[in-house]
Amino acid sequence: MTVPTGVRCHLRHWTQQLTGARAPQSVAEWLTDDAARVRSVLGCGALTWAVEVGEDVAACVAKRIPVLATDASFMASVRRATTSTPLRILMLLAEIDGCEESLASTELSDIAREFARRGLKLDDLLKAIRVGYAVLAAAFLDAADTLLPPAQSAAELRRISVMLFEMNDDFTAEAVASFLREQSAWIAGISAARLEVVNQILDNAEVSRAHAEDVLGYPLDGPHVAVVAWGSPNSRRDLRPVVNAVLQHRGAQSASLVLPVGLRTVWAWGTANAPQRRDLPSFEDVHVVVGQTSIGVDGFRQSHREAKSVERLIRLRPTSSPRTVAHADVALEVLLMAEPESARTFAERILGELAGGGERMRVLRSTLGHYLDLDHSLSKVAAVEQVSKNTVTYRINKALRLCGYDGATSTDLRAALRIHNWLSDPAADGDRAGSAEVQRRDV
Repeated sequence: MTVPTGVRCHLRHWTQQLTGARAPQSVAEWLTDDAARVRSVLGCGALTWAVEVGEDVAACVAKRIPVLATDASFMASVRRATTSTPLRILMLLAEIDGCEESLASTELSDIAREFARRGLKLDDLLKAIRVGYAVLAAAFLDAADTLLPPAQSAAELRRISVMLFEMNDDFTAEAVASFLREQSAWIAGISAARLEVVNQILDNAEVSRAHAEDVLGYPLDGPHVAVVAWGSPNSRRDLRPVVNAVLQHRGAQSASLVLPVGLRTVWAWGTANAPQRRDLPSFEDVHVVVGQTSIGVDGFRQSHREAKSVERLIRLRPTSSPRTVAHADVALEVLLMAEPESARTFAERILGELAGGGERMRVLRSTLGHYLDLDHSLSKVAAVEQVSKNTVTYRINKALRLCGYDGATSTDLRAALRIHNWLSDPAADGDRAGSAEVQRRDV
């Protein structure tokens, strides 16, 4: 055998004894730049053996990740990657001059990027590496044990094991880095395309329904429930599990669409085809707002607009602890505060001195609010506030004098109290929208 200039190996190295065990096949598609060097130095038998090992690795990986086998072009990329690694191992074992001291190759980076582009998970890539690495290790260890005499095999088996173990970290790290870089670019592209289509739908622009559903991967016939979630400035929470949990409480057990909007906000929709739960989960560092269930493309828009209107409402508060708020619980507040400054002026004019600050005024407003909400029942208010009926009567009379109530309709007074409670006293009334009393009030 002629060894090309600048190429060195052990001329009697055991890898030169490797041969294929299967019928000859066309291998040009799987061969990498390392193939010619392996053929020149170690012989055609070693090259054929490496190709067959690559085929075995690809078959085992596809068995564990069946989606790979459904696309011929994808499997071709897998075969090329799984062939490149045994070729690189052969070069390292035979100490061929010029061989890179790493199993990471261009083909490895390519297949990692392919996994990302096809929407597979990082766990799928790591599973493929684990499965493939096990097949590779077994193939090389078995071959060395078979071809080497007992006096030499123990040392060589140890050398192979140590080399594969030491290089596994770099091999995996390179694959993961390539995957994540490509995934970031891929997700950004997909998200941008989806956001563009969503904005077209929200703006009521002309857009093909079939095209929209294809881009979004989400059916537009509904019924839809929309969610908007945003994290606090220092939050690092992944918002997808948050919106998924809320959507499930609202009956969305099937299709969902989640779009990142900015750094700490997501918009989401779910198909609400299951019974809804009244309670909603809360999260200590995330605000979540939920629209009402609506049908079709118009419902897709309407539920999102309702969620956004609740978001605007929450952002009106000077301070507000993260919580989950449904539009159904604050629909009247949304309407009343469509123009915040006008609403504030209205509340101050109706409430007069009762709009003042301090704990005393807060208690009077609270009692008056309960009285109006609970059908003017002194006993119900006393039970809720755990005070005597006489105390309730005193507080109500005092509150009515302070606001100059003339005995006419209480509608304006109710509206003013709700506006003031929302805009001026979030700490005291933070749970009002979701309380049982609020849910029962007659508006």
